Amino acid sequence: MNRDCVWTFSGARLQKVGSMEKTPNWIFIPGGPGLGSECLFPLFSILDLPGTVWRLDLPGDGSNVSPENKISNWPQALLEAANTFEDAIMAGHSRGGMFLQFLPELEKKIKGLVLMDAAPDKSWIEEFAAKIAHASTPEESEYQKSPNNETLRNFVLAGTPLMFTSEGLEKGRKSLENLPYNHQAIQWTQEHFDPIYSAKWIPQEIPTLILSGSEDLPTPLKLFSEKREYYRSNILMQEIKNAGHFPWIENPAGVAAAFEEYCLKFFF
Repeated sequence: MNRDCVWTFSGARLQKVGSMEKTPNWIFIPGGPGLGSECLFPLFSILDLPGTVWRLDLPGDGSNVSPENKISNWPQALLEAANTFEDAIMAGHSRGGMFLQFLPELEKKIKGLVLMDAAPDKSWIEEFAAKIAHASTPEESEYQKSPNNETLRNFVLAGTPLMFTSEGLEKGRKSLENLPYNHQAIQWTQEHFDPIYSAKWIPQEIPTLILSGSEDLPTPLKLFSEKREYYRSNILMQEIKNAGHFPWIENPAGVAAAFEEYCLKFFF
């Protein structure tokens, strides 16, 4: 058995990024969906975490495609992933974090939770749409007219000024250029998940880190910080200064420091 790549029954693919110790097992879920876990490579390069780091591709997302792999299987796939390893800490970016918050069963299965540039409910969609009402691009129109992997890529790259600060724009765009774009994954999510999304659990005991870039347009930290129920002794909130929706691009030191504080505060 190849222990550097593990599959769950429902088709989630977990690939080992690196290992310093056996545990804990950090499982990173990318945003999108439709970008693939490769979008997290710049994050992995700046983290120095105890334990083993895995990147997860949901069935039917990114390059994890086959006739039987369907993104609609994401709930069971994530629960299976949580059961795969001892002392799992699950970390989700953007909608990856929202998926985690939609599964209350996880609270009894995992050791820790990290939400990066996520949101507690679907209100972020209307708020973001209002911010970018006059920012449509020809690439967006082409994608709406003819959704496929290439038009999705062009649409995402044209929208990078909304995802990154001006200082991080060039590096951010480069990080998104060669991803395994998957338009079917994001289309399914927008049609079936977004309209019903609201967090089904707030961690009561497990150590939780919530972080977001200070310049994040889609999912600013205030989506959580303005809700009193998230002020708990087991929840650490961190705003990453001068950073956008992928805050490790503009402020890698700030993101690394947030993870370090999380580890020191709760685990070591």
